[in-house]
Amino acid sequence: RLMGVLPFAAVLALRACDALWAADRAARRQALRTGGLCAATGALTLYATLPYLWSDPLGRLAESLAYIAAYPIAKLMLFRGGYVSSLDLPSAYVPVWFAITAPPSALLLGGVGAAALAGRAVRAPSALLRNTRLRFEGLLLACCVLPALAVILLGSTLYTGWRHLYFLYAPFCLLATGGLYALARRFRAGWIGGWTGIGAAAMLAALASLHPDQHLYFNFLEDRATPERLRIRYDFDYWAVSYRKALEFLLAQYPEGPLYVHARVSLNREILPAADRQRIAFVDAGRADFHITQYRAEGHSGPVTSPYAPVIHARKAYGNTVFAVTAVNLERAGADAAPYRAAYRALIARAPDVRARFDVHADEQAVRWVRASCGPEAAAPRFVLHVTPMQAQDLPAYRRDVGFDNLGFYFSQRGVRVDGACLAVAPLPAYPIRQLRVGQWLTGEKRMLWQTDVRVPPAPATARAYRAAYRTLAPQAALHQGPFDVYVTRSAVIWAKASCAEADIQSRFILRIAPVDPRALPGRSFAHLDFPFVARGLRVAGACLVATPLPAWPVQSLTVGQQLETERALWQADLQLPPASRAADAYRAAYRDLMAVAPAYRGAFDVYVTADAVAFAKASCTAADTASRFILHVVPVRTRDLPPDRRRAGFANRDFEFAWQGAHFDGACLARAALPAYPVARVRVGQFRPGAAPLWQVEIPLVR
Repeated sequence: RLMGVLPFAAVLALRACDALWAADRAARRQALRTGGLCAATGALTLYATLPYLWSDPLGRLAESLAYIAAYPIAKLMLFRGGYVSSLDLPSAYVPVWFAITAPPSALLLGGVGAAALAGRAVRAPSALLRNTRLRFEGLLLACCVLPALAVILLGSTLYTGWRHLYFLYAPFCLLATGGLYALARRFRAGWIGGWTGIGAAAMLAALASLHPDQHLYFNFLEDRATPERLRIRYDFDYWAVSYRKALEFLLAQYPEGPLYVHARVSLNREILPAADRQRIAFVDAGRADFHITQYRAEGHSGPVTSPYAPVIHARKAYGNTVFAVTAVNLERAGADAAPYRAAYRALIARAPDVRARFDVHADEQAVRWVRASCGPEAAAPRFVLHVTPMQAQDLPAYRRDVGFDNLGFYFSQRGVRVDGACLAVAPLPAYPIRQLRVGQWLTGEKRMLWQTDVRVPPAPATARAYRAAYRTLAPQAALHQGPFDVYVTRSAVIWAKASCAEADIQSRFILRIAPVDPRALPGRSFAHLDFPFVARGLRVAGACLVATPLPAWPVQSLTVGQQLETERALWQADLQLPPASRAADAYRAAYRDLMAVAPAYRGAFDVYVTADAVAFAKASCTAADTASRFILHVVPVRTRDLPPDRRRAGFANRDFEFAWQGAHFDGACLARAALPAYPVARVRVGQFRPGAAPLWQVEIPLVR
């Protein structure tokens, strides 16, 4: 709200221009007098209406302006189909929201007005300050551009659209009036008036078709024809303004008795008649008969409803569901409840995967919680569903640090009550899942009521892949034979056991990997990658198979085994990997590719420089040739790209041993070291023995 001082400052700037270019002394005194009066009354009004300033006006005003530049409200918001944080907005956030929600006629005329003003300013720059009308239009353009630019450059916090900057729309519309005037001067005024009338009529028709949800207007710059597209790309009715219609439907559909409703926002009840307000009770999830879902929650872009709860009413705009009313108590659903009761009976006929406070059924598509005798207190706690994928990159970007997706929910969002029982259903994501954790969370006490891990049945394609891998491994000799046979390929470590009982997979699997190049793990000598069987294993026709990928860097040795929760090892083995098994094939292929081009330097080793690496190659190569340490000094284009401790030296030291990043094959050898991502001016390469002068050294400039 303090951004309102900007128009105030703009008025003072205009009066200063009036005083500077006044026609005579009396006009100058008039401009100064009115400008001073404006400044005094404006400052006094701000002081009088903002009690926070009373004790220290200047200090607290500066403090407030600094605070709003980084307002610490962290919200996840839908923007172009992905989630962004209100504390780290993309630069396009404000321009895109403005472009897709402003009327097209206003956008067109505003652009014409800005272009006409720019043209006049280029032709006669001095007129922009001396001419009253041009100066006013320039002020309008500044009032549109400068606040938005300040928000972008300062990284100010905005959330749920561009509503914090709606004050920009008034000067933009005035600028659009200037555009209309420019068109009328150039073309026939009748034509311009006709087209403007058509644009206004089209806008009114669009708003009438949305009534009473005019706040959901989007223009043609966004795809409004594809069903549910807008809802999964932008915050659609974030503040639940449309809930009033949901409450009015329930009042009309159930004209007698109280209505127990669960919803995220309850303020809409206050604008209903007093008699209707008394009938509606907003209650917690476990006691509700109806749930109003907004079809939008942080972390999900899909509908938050149970497939066992009938949707008795929904409202749409542009083919996008704004809200839905679901009957979470089937006794209130009437005839619509029959298929849902049948689905419930089919579910409870099966044995659950987990028996706890709720019985839990899991399959490839969903997780279902069932409790036969269920009061409000049983369903009130939040349901926990943590999904750990096989690959971390399958998670949304904001969840990769924690390693799992939090798909928790309240009972009214995904649950239904059936003849005294409770049933809640949560769909699972499409990516391959390693592990599920289910339970219930007491929000007020901030503690788990209960929790347990659930083994997820593998997708058919995954099961087929494991069976094929097991058949391939069976005839081979294992690198280690023990309680589990251990095989090592170029890309994975595999544990296999032909006759496997449940007790064999209860223990945690040990995997510690030591790199060839110690720089691969700064400050550590090995990577600790222990895991449970459910994370990477599968039982196949009485056998067990566990597969875990190896890291991209060359591996020197492995430690494998199994251990109890007390960290006492049941068995353990150290495996040394022969150099040929590390990456010879990959190095051989890279060598063939390099031979097709000319090296940047020919000498003791031929040196090739690619876009992302420096390679040392030699056709006839012995162990003596690679016994010396390799030199690689990287000189950047900008010294500031270096780490602080290397800026004085002016280069990054990436010297390495051949064993860390090289391989011998077919009488030749090749070593390859990655270049940094920043622009590089030149590299210094060679070989040396510690404590002695370089055996050879050369500097290669890079052209990028």
